Amino acid sequence: MVAASYRSDIDGLRAVAVLAVVFFHYGLDILGGGYLGVDIFFVISGYLITNIIVRELAVGEFSVARFYERRFRRILPALVVVQAVCLLVGYFLLSPAAVRDLGQSAVASALFSSNILFYLESGYFERAAELKPLLHTWSLAVEEQFYIFFPLLLMLIARVGARRYARWLIPLAALSLALCLYLTKYEPSAAFYLLPARAWELLTGSFLALGVLPAPTQRGRRELCASLGALMIAVGILGFSPERVTPGVAAILPTFGTALVLYAGAGGKTWVFNFLSLRPLVFVGLISYSLYLWHWPIITYLKIVLITPPSDFSLLLAGGLSFLLAGLSWKFVETPFRRKSLLALQPALFSVSAAVSLSIVAVGAALVMSRGFHRETAAEIASSKADEAVWNHWKACVSAAGRTGTGESLCDLGLRNGNPTFLLWGDSHAQALAAAVDMSAAKARLNGKFAAAAACPPLLDINRTDRRSCNKFNEKVMDIVAESAHIELVILAARWPLLVTGARYKQESGDPVELISALTNAVGEESNFDLFDAGLRRTVDRLRSLGKRVIIVNTVPEVGFDVPNAQFMARIRGLDVNELIAPTTLEYRERGREVEQILSELAAQGLVERVAPDGLLCGSTYCRVAVAGRPLYRDDDHLSVFGTEFVAAAFDKAFARVPPR
Repeated sequence: MVAASYRSDIDGLRAVAVLAVVFFHYGLDILGGGYLGVDIFFVISGYLITNIIVRELAVGEFSVARFYERRFRRILPALVVVQAVCLLVGYFLLSPAAVRDLGQSAVASALFSSNILFYLESGYFERAAELKPLLHTWSLAVEEQFYIFFPLLLMLIARVGARRYARWLIPLAALSLALCLYLTKYEPSAAFYLLPARAWELLTGSFLALGVLPAPTQRGRRELCASLGALMIAVGILGFSPERVTPGVAAILPTFGTALVLYAGAGGKTWVFNFLSLRPLVFVGLISYSLYLWHWPIITYLKIVLITPPSDFSLLLAGGLSFLLAGLSWKFVETPFRRKSLLALQPALFSVSAAVSLSIVAVGAALVMSRGFHRETAAEIASSKADEAVWNHWKACVSAAGRTGTGESLCDLGLRNGNPTFLLWGDSHAQALAAAVDMSAAKARLNGKFAAAAACPPLLDINRTDRRSCNKFNEKVMDIVAESAHIELVILAARWPLLVTGARYKQESGDPVELISALTNAVGEESNFDLFDAGLRRTVDRLRSLGKRVIIVNTVPEVGFDVPNAQFMARIRGLDVNELIAPTTLEYRERGREVEQILSELAAQGLVERVAPDGLLCGSTYCRVAVAGRPLYRDDDHLSVFGTEFVAAAFDKAFARVPPR
């Protein structure tokens, strides 16, 4: 086998990458772009692996079986240990629903497909990132998926393309980069998680490894390239903010910056090379894989146990534990499995690897199918299943509404017979309130319809940058209203403060929300407040011109913490979850201050009426998140079915003025 010369600067570069990620996740504000450390890892990985494959192909020593055996020995041992610990700890600390999610994550990570799972789970109802101990395995999945086809591609090029690798790889990288930029704008979750939008970063490293660009032998040229590369990395990590949508343009700086540092180091030493070769950095680089694996579960479980944001001291302890476990993992798990003496056991290693992965899959599948093996009573299980059935019914209605072309295909509310006299229209908060409207309408002997689309508020001519089809859906709903003379009342419900402020609430995960005009598609020209005001007034005016009575539902108080899991942990700790995470009434009012300004003006002008579920949730001091030990929310801002039933009476007065048909 052809040996490669060791480059200490690459281990130092690994250290920069992992420290950026770790410190970012542990809340070090100065590293606002620390998440870009993953992009650095991708470039390094593509560079090293391509070096090995091309070098062995050149002398006829490359073996696909040996390549995958090396990958297994590099990746699996430490990963399996972390997976096992996460499953064990999660069983005791997570709610049944979160344990089931953990089981799914374990199965997906064992099969190197967790990036696909997390992409499919991403969206409006995504469970908070803090409750996903294996979320960070998405990047490993991207790499391993890349290495499934990449060696085969290089072998094919070597056979039919006369080893002119660059002619093939450069167009592929350019296509991947173009796809990345497009998806970052229109489907950011796909751009973040999926291989096609990330392959260009690995291929950037691959291109360098091909030696198409001669290594810089002149010291001045090396210093210039290394300094420019280091500057690009530093600007990204230190200058970008967590709110920046990634990967997209944000990933270009660290990707090409890393490439420049690697390129300069191939020609000889520079000040950057010497800095990266410092012993502390090299050591951190050596343990970087284990450190990456351990740091996220530790911070995740710390936040779960504490419920409220951890103190600086607890974060410091967690960071110390991450480094300790990483060092132990590197010495006693990673290093033994990478020893050359184990090459003789190659067939056995494949068998053991397969058996261990299947074991993780089996345990994860068991957790999913058994509802987490938690000791719930039969009554609790029945209640949970009933609530989930109700939620899924309204969720299916949302999906159907997105495809509908007629009012008849919308889901029914209330009595479900006769002509509908009202319509509930909104986003996922309207979905969460559907059961309440259904109960109240049935009591009033009314029939209605339900039209909602996740993340699409009922604002005409307004889209979100991450939901560009909202106005199309809203126009379709407006057409249905216009064609339905029997619909007298339209109820508008959405998460209004998120739209006006654009900011997520407290510990909530997710990107900021930016509204845009569907007429101009211009980003950043108008504020969220102005666009919201114009869009809502446009909707109300159109409805009023059709002779419809309009009711706007006050925002359900946002919590900013996953309530079911907080309730589960609070019960373990013997605490009252309301005292821990319930937003104060003052916080609720301040969060919705700008929304209240607009809604009050509309009501004062006699254009709309108001329904206030917050009046049943909020007291003089705080807005409850649980009653009698039962969560009123299913996550950090949507009401649970129990919570919906709790506020159903808020709609009674609104329906009292609608005569039954």
